[in-house]
Amino acid sequence: MKFRSAACAALAVCSVALTGCSGSDGVSLGHDWKGSETFVTANVSGHTVVVGIDPAARHAQSLAVVPSEDGDDDVLAPQLVQFADGRWMLTTPRKGNRPDRFFEVDPAAGRLEEKAHGTDRLRQLAPGSRLVAAVYGVSSGGGGAQTATAGGDSTSVLVHDAATWRTVREARAPGAVALAASDPGSDTLCVTSGEGADARASVVDLGTGRVTAAGTAGGVQVQQLACPGGKPVLVGTPAAPGRTARATLTRRRAGAATVVTVDGGRVDAAEASGNTLVAAVNTGDDTDLVAYDTAAGREVHRVHIRGMDNSLLLRHTRSGWLLVSDDTATVVDLDRGTARTFGLPGTLTSF
Repeated sequence: MKFRSAACAALAVCSVALTGCSGSDGVSLGHDWKGSETFVTANVSGHTVVVGIDPAARHAQSLAVVPSEDGDDDVLAPQLVQFADGRWMLTTPRKGNRPDRFFEVDPAAGRLEEKAHGTDRLRQLAPGSRLVAAVYGVSSGGGGAQTATAGGDSTSVLVHDAATWRTVREARAPGAVALAASDPGSDTLCVTSGEGADARASVVDLGTGRVTAAGTAGGVQVQQLACPGGKPVLVGTPAAPGRTARATLTRRRAGAATVVTVDGGRVDAAEASGNTLVAAVNTGDDTDLVAYDTAAGREVHRVHIRGMDNSLLLRHTRSGWLLVSDDTATVVDLDRGTARTFGLPGTLTSF
């Protein structure tokens, strides 16, 4: 999708001719943009490549090589996120204090388009319904907080209009933000500050900039955060894990937040909608994908995935839940109890 309105005139687009031809930079490119339901980036033959995934066909293919420039940061991970209006936006970091590069993945046109402007450096993009939060310094893997601005007392959250990328306001989240999650159905951002068992959850209203304290972890080592309906769900492991043969989930209320404790595994990824939490729980060499009813406090479904020792990404698709681990992807149908794994053309780089 290209921006056409007068309000978007500042978002001039540089078209990158990277559509389905093979051999670009030594990378064989496919053509099935429209058949791809979801997208990631991967390292293919030393290049950052946009990969399209068709979960129904259990197929992934390289579609576009992200053009490189002098000053690109090849250590920090790119971001590839879907906005509420369906657009896929890619940011790639640069060295120094320069803005991240900003691209749109356009499946309809079958190309990658670089915006003439960059976007906020070192910020995680968290899309709401009409607004997008750009949260400063959040680590890509949820492993802990980076340095907050203002001496660590608060973290900058820039709020952009999703259609024009105009900066609407700046909000301040308390402390150094460790995890951030948004609700695409509303303009709400959930964040945690503090690490592990000391995590504290807050809710940022992107429409007003108002920040409200939500609850604390209460001793749970928080590893993942979800934000269904703008209400924080903190997911992690107990400070003193028990010796269980099977990972078990329990929940409790903590103010306006819900804390879900997973005993017997590591929580690699979590997503939530309504009262349903879906968590990818590592159990050593394998992974359990568990659906859990946070209102009733009971497990609904579980599928065991052999040989998946980490889950770097979890997304819902029309064919089931998609988990990505390094250079493989697995589609899980929780209702049928099936898991089907297929390869990626390279190793996952985006989050």
